[in-house]
Amino acid sequence: MTVKSNSKNKSMKCVFLCAVLVIINVITSFAQESSSGTGNTYKNIPVEVIGIPYSYQDINGFYRIDYLIDSVYDMFYKGQYAAFINFRINKFIFEFKNDGSVIVSTFYSYDKTPAGGNSFYPAADNAVHKWPVAPQYHNHLEGNCSLDRYDDLAVSQAKLKEMINDPNLKKIYDILYSVALDMDYDYNRVGIRVKFVTPAPLRGVCDDYSDLLISRLRSANIAGVSDITKVSGQNHAWVTLKYKGRLLYLDATWFDTNAIDETGTVVHTPYKDPRNFTYDNDIFTNHGRHHIPGR
Repeated sequence: MTVKSNSKNKSMKCVFLCAVLVIINVITSFAQESSSGTGNTYKNIPVEVIGIPYSYQDINGFYRIDYLIDSVYDMFYKGQYAAFINFRINKFIFEFKNDGSVIVSTFYSYDKTPAGGNSFYPAADNAVHKWPVAPQYHNHLEGNCSLDRYDDLAVSQAKLKEMINDPNLKKIYDILYSVALDMDYDYNRVGIRVKFVTPAPLRGVCDDYSDLLISRLRSANIAGVSDITKVSGQNHAWVTLKYKGRLLYLDATWFDTNAIDETGTVVHTPYKDPRNFTYDNDIFTNHGRHHIPGR
């Protein structure tokens, strides 16, 4: 990213900060297995959702949510409990809290089970394991920080699924996705030496992602779209547009995740962040550097 400035040092500082934010996202998004299931079940186990007006079917498919349920399932079925007599998981509950945390509860049962020697684990008819997961903070310039709230993550995924049922919004989403796939974050510009796949993809930082997104959106001439605008603030750049009069927020840089593999090569991951395709100003602003100073 290169924010308009009369100072070369300030420009380099902006680019560095954008790179740091991308790296933070990479650290929190290593590959996990996707959730499997249909409707409001996971591997045929019922899943309830508390605290937001959406079901599990609405919020799954985003790795930050899928990772939680994959982890607790594997903990039980690949650990000690898998050997218990008639062990089964009866239900999962996602409980989203007002502080941005989530509690993942696993309800399970098993029969009286040998524990070694002459000892036994007594039968459990409806035991529960609760896993409280705190939201993560991202530290930014001048001590500011933004919070990755789990309710924001889940709500954004649910709203994304609703939005792309509209064919024109799906076209906008597909263009955002294409920019993420076609451009690699240029770590070299901030002093991090990396390699890129061959043939070389497009490379850039926040301003470059935004410029490419705007170019493709304007060329597509999508019905109902107007006022496509590049916005800069807090040493970052993103895009807004109006669709049928509603303001839509788009960030191609943070939507994607470019990881650096063991060979030092920049590679794409399949994870796309739904908070970067949203009508919700609070969610868009709270999770990243989407702040305009003085406003």
